Amino acid sequence: MNRRFTTFLGLLAAFGVQAQDYLANDPVWRVQSICAVPVPCIAIDNYSYHTAGDSVIAGINWTKITRQGTISYMWQSLPPVPQSCEGSTSYGPEFYPVQLIRQEGRQMHIWDGSSDQLLYDFDLQVGDTLPISWNNWNEEITVIAVDSVLVGSEMRARYEMGNSWAQYLIEGIGTDHGLFEPISIAFDCGYSLGCFGVGNMSYYPLPATGSCEGSMRIDDHAPRVPISVAPVPATDRLTLRGSQSREHYTIVIDPWGRAVLRGETRQSETEIDLSTLSNGMYSLVIGRSVLRVIVMK
Repeated sequence: MNRRFTTFLGLLAAFGVQAQDYLANDPVWRVQSICAVPVPCIAIDNYSYHTAGDSVIAGINWTKITRQGTISYMWQSLPPVPQSCEGSTSYGPEFYPVQLIRQEGRQMHIWDGSSDQLLYDFDLQVGDTLPISWNNWNEEITVIAVDSVLVGSEMRARYEMGNSWAQYLIEGIGTDHGLFEPISIAFDCGYSLGCFGVGNMSYYPLPATGSCEGSMRIDDHAPRVPISVAPVPATDRLTLRGSQSREHYTIVIDPWGRAVLRGETRQSETEIDLSTLSNGMYSLVIGRSVLRVIVMK
């Protein structure tokens, strides 16, 4: 199917139906962030957002969103490893403030503590500029293509973006960085949406059996195949051999803790293009596995 026809179908899906209730049926977002805390210590945070009831402000109903997860630490330098950069820590909903969001037509709004702010506007067409919002400060992000994804029994628009670190904006979900996460680069952190689900089903970005929580639990305990990389040191391309228990995102982290490359591992052998990277030591994060990679051209 050619790109223009796909875009046409996406536009039909985007504008031919009324917006669904984005916050109905207990949606769940699973997100991973990788941040320098500071370099050479890297924090890998796997967390989830859940709806948790309602709140009323000035007569307007808002949905409460809570967060919980586990932070693991990785030392990016020579030993000894400081105690502050070892092990992992789990946290519950009480660790982060509750966020308040609501839907208005095909928009999502967020309460910033004192005012109502735009979070996402999903009423877009090819060529539109993404509006400035609570988590977007880039005035040059444009919509370059539109297609659709199935959520429940209805289609939602997915917008491919140009001039943006996040590649996609998905109606009612957020971006492929997550729900609240910055759309463009945010200092020394990188973000990726691992799973979005409604009720007991996962829908985005990868087809999965069961809920987002169930998918993650399966992933945690399923057997893994050892992973190897070649050549060592790497030059312009890196070959990744061996696979995880299922498909995973691959993230390359630079020495300062920034996510500089993203991709997917769907086969037992994957090739990664490193031609844009400078010489140095990088971390390759595949699911919950972390490998060290030296780039030397």
